[in-house]
Amino acid sequence: MLTNLLIRNYAIIDHLELEWPQGMSAITGETGAGKSIIIGAIQFVLGARADSKVLCQPDEKCIVELRFTQLEHQREELNQLEFLDDSEEILIRREILPNGRSRSFVNDSPVTVSDLQTLSPLLIAIHQQFDQLDILDNSVQLEMLDQYLGLQSEVESCGEEYRLWRNLLGEHKHLEEEQRRANEEKDYVDFQYRELHEAALLDNEYTGIEEELALALKAGEILNSARSASELIEGEQGVMDQLNNIAQSMKGILQLPGIGELHQQLQDARSGLKEFNVAFNRLADRTDFDEEKLNMLQQRFDLLTRLMKKHRVKSDTELIELRDQLHERLRGFSNVDDEIEKIKKKIDLAYQQLLQRARSISQLRQKKAPGMEPEVTALLQQLGMEFAQFNVGLSQSTEPGPTGMDHADFLFSANKGKAPAPIRLQASGGEISRLNLVLKSVISKRSKLPTMIFDEIDTGVSGQVALKMGDILREISAHQQLITITHSPQVASRATHHFLVYKETNAKVSNTRLKKLTRDERMTELAKMLSGDPPTPSALKNARELISSAN
Repeated sequence: MLTNLLIRNYAIIDHLELEWPQGMSAITGETGAGKSIIIGAIQFVLGARADSKVLCQPDEKCIVELRFTQLEHQREELNQLEFLDDSEEILIRREILPNGRSRSFVNDSPVTVSDLQTLSPLLIAIHQQFDQLDILDNSVQLEMLDQYLGLQSEVESCGEEYRLWRNLLGEHKHLEEEQRRANEEKDYVDFQYRELHEAALLDNEYTGIEEELALALKAGEILNSARSASELIEGEQGVMDQLNNIAQSMKGILQLPGIGELHQQLQDARSGLKEFNVAFNRLADRTDFDEEKLNMLQQRFDLLTRLMKKHRVKSDTELIELRDQLHERLRGFSNVDDEIEKIKKKIDLAYQQLLQRARSISQLRQKKAPGMEPEVTALLQQLGMEFAQFNVGLSQSTEPGPTGMDHADFLFSANKGKAPAPIRLQASGGEISRLNLVLKSVISKRSKLPTMIFDEIDTGVSGQVALKMGDILREISAHQQLITITHSPQVASRATHHFLVYKETNAKVSNTRLKKLTRDERMTELAKMLSGDPPTPSALKNARELISSAN
């Protein structure tokens, strides 16, 4: 429950500090005294938007604190969120600095606004006058039904499964788009790969062909030179014949000094010429191209040149590397197909789990929803609608959603002989106000929420109906702490504790104050609410009777 409230330097509140009691507390005060400012400060500390314009003194920081204790029912969730410490209490503090920045703390540890927004629904709920229109929304009606039936955990799991399924569908769509683009690209990549693959590329082949073609361009000149050189060496009366003749003529003088050495040199020269002749003959054979071979070399050279130019590379080695890269890309395209098949299986599994969960929730709603109808109807009749009828209409969709497969429609009739119809079609403003309170009442009995604040939800009702509203609020306070801000003396009379908001003004500023009233002060305040200030004797009598009847 909420035990302490501290507000400092917020709007027209310079300093306000209060201990909140258990049970039902009523807050009353004249219009403009600052009741809405107190609610605004509480909403701010729970994570609402910060605004430096609320600083009472612009050069000082604003501080708002809430302290919650007796959190046995929330302990597990608070421990999961790692908010609860050994003190077994939650102290939320939020500050606005003069520079406009805000800071948030839970048990003196810094937290984000998002953390506050996660934490606050576990501790407190604030219901305001304009919130009553929410019950016209079918999604809100379904949420209320689930709260009444205690299905929040199941519905939350359904929402998680629905989001998983939708995320998988999104992933599948992304992969299909990737596959579509891949298929368009695949044909082109496949064409490029096949072209290079069918070219039967060999490393450094291009350089070898280039050399052979360069040789072929001078083939005639080289062939003639080689043949002429060979003829001069081996031909009739060629160099070899002349050397043989010289060697023959030297046989008769080999015994002379130095002639043997000269003869050996002559033999060496003959051997060298033979090697020259072999080399010239080989050169002649290499350059003796036939037309077919030359055409084949030129075609191969043209193919390699075209491929290198097309793919903007400088060698056949780079062409081979590109071919291998294209082959890997083609294998990658098949991987996308595999991923799509895998994601399809995940989608089917996620959908079946979601469908099973949604059907289970739907069965529970259909089975238990009728139990809500007599309870709500009875309370509506207590609030002056003698012939009120309330029904829960449920229809089922063909596909599951984040809250299951059901569409809820609260049906209502206030008049005898009038069939119940959707609230939005035939409930007046006052009837909506009473219906809203009744729904909050029956839900609160099943809620573990420690604190509820009702901000002027009794607007538009008075007299006996307001008194019954007060009784219902008091009944709620038997299960949880309840704070109601009201202009109704009948509602305020049902509170266990009564606080007065008033404005204190001096020569310079006005400040909002909040004080707990004694029994006599409370009687006077209720009388003022009944007849004005100063209260009449009859108003004082009525106030006394209201308090007595509540006790």
